[in-house]
Amino acid sequence: MEAKKNRTLKPSIEKALADLIGSEERPKLEVILEDPVVADLHSKLGKLFSAETMAKVKDPLEAPVPAESAEPEGLHPELDVYKQEYDRMSDEAKGRCAWKTVAGRLLANNGEKLKKVQEMQGGGQLVGIDKNGKVLFKDKGVEPVIYGFDKEGRLMKIYDYDTEQVDQVETWADYHEIREQVLKDGYELFADDDNCEFSDEMRQVEAHTNEPFVASKDGGEWRSTWLESGYKPVTARSAFFIPHSDSYMDSVEIDEDRSNDRGENCGAARLLRV
Repeated sequence: MEAKKNRTLKPSIEKALADLIGSEERPKLEVILEDPVVADLHSKLGKLFSAETMAKVKDPLEAPVPAESAEPEGLHPELDVYKQEYDRMSDEAKGRCAWKTVAGRLLANNGEKLKKVQEMQGGGQLVGIDKNGKVLFKDKGVEPVIYGFDKEGRLMKIYDYDTEQVDQVETWADYHEIREQVLKDGYELFADDDNCEFSDEMRQVEAHTNEPFVASKDGGEWRSTWLESGYKPVTARSAFFIPHSDSYMDSVEIDEDRSNDRGENCGAARLLRV
């Protein structure tokens, strides 16, 4: 931060700050803040960090920790299930993002991200960490979320392939309608590697869950999930499960289909990056 021209510290403040070098003593905050330059800096820092974080800063030279990466205070049993998933990951994956950062992000802004995870199928599942340090949450289980319209034209989201809800569907949703709703709900579709092969995120899902990326619960029916293919494409990619394959873990393939295809076996495995 560049100081304005002709703005200097008071001699007493300069001496107090200089004394910090090679000394374990720290001047009192109220003394330091008497200087207008320091007070202005402290005010500007307050705009970058939460009020709660700034209130904990006892030393104006001690950099406050951003709210999302701060160590959460108190017990949060609602995080236990995700902590267990985190602990199961490899040391390499965990090295991309510490648990206290994950917890801080989930609890920030009154638990906004945590609520989004909990609203996913089965309460969501922590399945990996991407190369940018973002934690990956997916709808829990192998079943994709299925979308269809009832007789009143209302869009239905069907979790875990609930057969009673499936029977209420009059028209199944296509790629465009599903993608629009997924984005509207604050999630995203998984993507392939642009060559109809598994992306790193998709591979992490299978490695972490020891299950196919998408499948039917009983392993005996076709299922597929649309993959991110852009806005209003003529064809869209999907990952589909082939039942009764020779290898259960090698039973998912990626191909392109007409984006306006509709079917009861095709939905969306949703992704949330935190």
